Amino acid sequence: MKTYIAYVYKDPSSSFGVSFPDLPGCYGAGESYDEAIENAKVSLREYAKALDEDGDEMPTPRSHSALESDASEAIEMDKAAFVIEVPLIVVSSKRRVNVSMDDGLIAALDRACQLAGVNRSALLSQLAGKWLEETLGAVTVKRPKKKALIAA
Repeated sequence: MKTYIAYVYKDPSSSFGVSFPDLPGCYGAGESYDEAIENAKVSLREYAKALDEDGDEMPTPRSHSALESDASEAIEMDKAAFVIEVPLIVVSSKRRVNVSMDDGLIAALDRACQLAGVNRSALLSQLAGKWLEETLGAVTVKRPKKKALIAA
């Protein structure tokens, strides 16, 4: 998981705007703060997909302190109403893990999986992704198993 810094702008006479300093052309906007953040997440997801389709890798995100030490970025940070972090999770290959869980939860999950026609691993993966999106504000990008999307 890589985390990208984003600047949230708000002028009194305009909507909210969001830009990612490490991702040229990746923007979001909205009438409210929440709408702007959601649109910025959509933009980040589409940006990652477009780079992948072109065979390019996502740029390595700079840290907050690295951006502050860049004179032009420090000016942009000062202009921003907020500076936020947006985690990007690239979902590609699967790995087996062992998980301990209450017997009652396992029984309920297995019954729900049976009714939905999915397996336990698929459901747990889906729930983990949703939890990360809701709790961390993460963006999830699914991609084929061909090459790394994010530079190390």
